[in-house]
Amino acid sequence: MAIADTPSPLPFPPDGFPGPVLVERSYPLPELPPNKFFVEGADTAAIARSGSVFVLEDADIFDEYHYRAKSVICSVRTAFQTITIADTYSFGRALFLDGAIQSSEEDEALYHEMLVHPALLMHENPRHVLIIGGGEGATLREVLAYGGITRAVMVDIDRDVVDICREHLGTWSYGAFTDPRAELHYCDGRAFVETTDDLFDVVIIDVVDMLDNGPAQHLYTREFYQMVRERLRPGGIVIVQALEFSFCDYKGHTAVSRTLAAVFSQVHSYQVAVPCFLASWGFLIASDWLDPREESAERMDRTIGARLGADWLDHLTGAFIKQSFCFDKETSFYLGLSGPILEDGVAFVPPPDIHTVDDGVRQLPSLSVD
Repeated sequence: MAIADTPSPLPFPPDGFPGPVLVERSYPLPELPPNKFFVEGADTAAIARSGSVFVLEDADIFDEYHYRAKSVICSVRTAFQTITIADTYSFGRALFLDGAIQSSEEDEALYHEMLVHPALLMHENPRHVLIIGGGEGATLREVLAYGGITRAVMVDIDRDVVDICREHLGTWSYGAFTDPRAELHYCDGRAFVETTDDLFDVVIIDVVDMLDNGPAQHLYTREFYQMVRERLRPGGIVIVQALEFSFCDYKGHTAVSRTLAAVFSQVHSYQVAVPCFLASWGFLIASDWLDPREESAERMDRTIGARLGADWLDHLTGAFIKQSFCFDKETSFYLGLSGPILEDGVAFVPPPDIHTVDDGVRQLPSLSVD
């Protein structure tokens, strides 16, 4: 059966997308909602023969990952970093900074919804929000989706990143940069926090993941978080993009968690698997009052409906948010360990690896003798 012969008319792609390709199938295609349409997948055999370009992800000193790309849209060196935007086959258009993937067309909504909404949904009445980083504009987009937000201040050190993303990643921001509630500052995030007298209900820190004692590490220290705490209104919440996090890669995340816990009485990790990152990613929510584990999925669903409506979020539900705070046994063990915190002027030395002794002769529990 060809696509064109299915019982339901094929949703027609908008301008700029390829039309339907006739492919023989033995089954009918399901009906789709108005905002979705079918597009045939790429001819993988032809692509494999084409010798197409790759973008190299080399942020990990041990491993390298290659993203096959249809084309490289731009590659620019700014005063602070190298920006690369490429159209990849697996994840659509993607942004790379200094060789590390930052977000992709296919799953940026998942990352940015997880970064922004737990805090804005759990806060009683968020009105003033500070974003440190977030050059693509997607964090700003999710904040300004709330009608109750009256002021959203975004601070990014690299104006070129913002300008290039506005030109090539327009769907990341949805016009958020021109919203009258948005206020942009191009400067170091720490310098802004040190000098401003403004207070905020929620602070979202979405800066590059750098715990290699480089220039961005001063945005992860106890001293910086203390400054952030002083810029919070009563009942304020801080969200931190907190690096890759799983039982396979936990040292950076747990160091940030311990550092926040030196400043705030309530610090909680949560995580989500982001496909283009090829990893499980961690976030931290910090305050002096909020325990997200006590939030109910039903209450969050009601808040989503009241503040955002039924159609804005692509991924999050109350139940999804709640389960993101649950971890497997091994990850919970690592999260509970003591260790170093991040401080100004002190190099971060990761703790040693932990290995489990296994002599290979353990007996199955079902065979053990009482």
